[in-house]
Amino acid sequence: ICERALEHSPDLIAITGDLLTMESQSDPSVLERAFEPLAKLEGKVFACFGNHDHEARETVETALANLGIELLVDSMTVADTRLGPVEIVGSDFHWRNRREKLSALFEDIGPHNGTPRVLLLHDPGAFWHVPDGAVDLALSGHTHGGQLGLVSFGSAWTVVSATSKVPDHGLWGHGRKRLYVHRGTGHYGFPVRLGV
Repeated sequence: ICERALEHSPDLIAITGDLLTMESQSDPSVLERAFEPLAKLEGKVFACFGNHDHEARETVETALANLGIELLVDSMTVADTRLGPVEIVGSDFHWRNRREKLSALFEDIGPHNGTPRVLLLHDPGAFWHVPDGAVDLALSGHTHGGQLGLVSFGSAWTVVSATSKVPDHGLWGHGRKRLYVHRGTGHYGFPVRLGV
């Protein structure tokens, strides 16, 4: 996946968390080997923590640092692109008090000044708590596209959409904010992903 991404000469690469799970922590070099192609894109690759990354914080931090991938934990940086600067904000994964944590994050980094601003937000359920106008685009993962659903058959229905209001895949909007939820590339626990 990383090698295919490089073929497109990307301006930026956003990694929205859950890089390791309990099943893949036995060899700390696994993550570094997987993301090694991205080391060629110094200053263009940014990541945030997902919930499973908290199980192996030091492993994730070390691998990303060794590859020159900037891990944003409730912080912001500015990336230079062919179209000019882009502010990249990375939110840590928070189980509780998401509204308060996101409010504090945007208070700390200051108001949106018109420079394009992208938020790396692992959990799309937290999107509703992002202050309106604080970002132009949020990028999330977490839901595995709903894990089980009928998306592959032309329906938007998934197990996640049937049981919650969490955005589970694709493009969403709320006020002036936009969110894209990536379906991810793996699974957690049982190796089952059907229809997504």
